[in-house]
Amino acid sequence: MNEAKQEPLRWYALCTAGALDNAAIHRTELAGVGLVVWRADDGRVNVWEDRCPHRGVRLSLGHHRGDTLQCQYHGWQFASGEGACRMVPAHPQASAPPIRVSTWPAIERHGFVWTCRTAHGETPALPEIDSFEGVTANACAPLRSTTIDADLASVQRALLAYVLPNADAAECAAFEGECETLTVESLDGAAASAIFVLQPVHAGKTRVHGIVPGDFDAAQRLALQRAHQTRLNALRDALEAMAVVATETSAESEAVFRFAEAPASARIAPIAQPLVRMDIAPRTPVQSAPQTTQPGDDEERAFTVHLARSGGSVEVPAHTSLLDALRAQGVDVPTSCEQGVCGTCLTPVLDGEPLHRDAWLDNRERAANDCMLVCVSRARTPTLTLDL
Repeated sequence: MNEAKQEPLRWYALCTAGALDNAAIHRTELAGVGLVVWRADDGRVNVWEDRCPHRGVRLSLGHHRGDTLQCQYHGWQFASGEGACRMVPAHPQASAPPIRVSTWPAIERHGFVWTCRTAHGETPALPEIDSFEGVTANACAPLRSTTIDADLASVQRALLAYVLPNADAAECAAFEGECETLTVESLDGAAASAIFVLQPVHAGKTRVHGIVPGDFDAAQRLALQRAHQTRLNALRDALEAMAVVATETSAESEAVFRFAEAPASARIAPIAQPLVRMDIAPRTPVQSAPQTTQPGDDEERAFTVHLARSGGSVEVPAHTSLLDALRAQGVDVPTSCEQGVCGTCLTPVLDGEPLHRDAWLDNRERAANDCMLVCVSRARTPTLTLDL
């Protein structure tokens, strides 16, 4: 019997270790999965799925309680480590229910928090990363993480042309390493090297973390951080200006960067230069088109909702919530908070553009316009078709 060949597990950096200082709760995403990262008072770092197992509210909206993370909706607390429910405030005398959050492996090393996606069982060790040999968290300048609306391969390709501050393009070389690391060095030793770690947020978005190894005083550290941020911003602006949603173009074409979540109004024609130059000044940001909808217009506008499964239609008057209009017509939608927080009333959108007014969906989910929370959201278009 032939066993299926398994791909080796890959580790990814999610944030710098400093992002968790002062009981901070860090929200992030890896390959399309929302994650919450936090450090308990005993120093243990946790990487959990960013969903409360009770009602599904994002745990990253919650509160740090020493050795537990508390959901901000009903106050359920989940313990550091295995993520087991520790307490339910509504029933303080009762035993906590046998429920736990979905946990991921978490290792703090080289000044970053790392994770990998693994099946239930033993977590593999984080491999040695040659780029960090001899580097300590206390002897480096951490760089601000930069989010780029480009896929991982495009960002890697652009960083191969990265030019260090105080160095010429011809005097820099980039080397790819383990765990999506990339080191840029000055060949003549005149500039401090930089180590970048790439995080694939989801298809079409990548986060770049980085450090500059070495002992620096406060002034040197600040100067390096500012110089690298200027260059990373230029790299980001150049890549995003090259981005084009072109579904008719072959997927094999390397001249087009795809961003499926970009709305049509944000599409930009590709620029002619084939390589991101780091030795030139950043371009002026592209100005977005002015909005045609004035604040408050959504409340004044009535719209129609077509129900795909039942075949009916519902008129939603001005100053009336979509949920109330559905209920008035006998359409039952599961709800809980009715404030756009818990996600219980999440409903697929088949046609039309919703006006999102919730605290549940993230920016990518809103841009997709394929679902909405009917308790608080309305419509930008005259009609919506819902999977109801």
